[in-house]
Amino acid sequence: MKSDIWYRNPWVWLIITFPMLAVIGGIATIIITNQNQPDMVIDDYYKKGKAINQELTLYNNAKELGISLSLKIDEQRIEIKSPQTYTALKVNVVHSTLADQDFSLVLTPNGKGTLSSSVDSIMAGKWQIIIAPMDNAWKIRKDIALPNSTWIAL
Repeated sequence: MKSDIWYRNPWVWLIITFPMLAVIGGIATIIITNQNQPDMVIDDYYKKGKAINQELTLYNNAKELGISLSLKIDEQRIEIKSPQTYTALKVNVVHSTLADQDFSLVLTPNGKGTLSSSVDSIMAGKWQIIIAPMDNAWKIRKDIALPNSTWIAL
């Protein structure tokens, strides 16, 4: 009876390969999921739930006051035009899935009769625009898809 050395037998390597691939795949999956955790939208759901009614009154205030705004987002500029005059408006730009892309701006009047501010860059996708005056008397919210360089009624 001839005895072969175990590592020269191809069946041994076939039996070892598949479990090792499963272990390597499991480790890779754990590493990938730990590095790409989903963003938590809000931490305290109870406080946020209580604040919803206050925010709804701000949105209703905008309707009652007849606030009408138009928004234009170019490559690196956000502009708002309105029949009313404002010293400044706060704008929150919120990405629908990527919290690290969210940013806030204060738009001020320019020479063209609109309120504007420059931005670094806005990537394509679905965004939520929230506009409020400096005294937070009202709010307007609109979901938009970018790129879009036309005037959007809010």
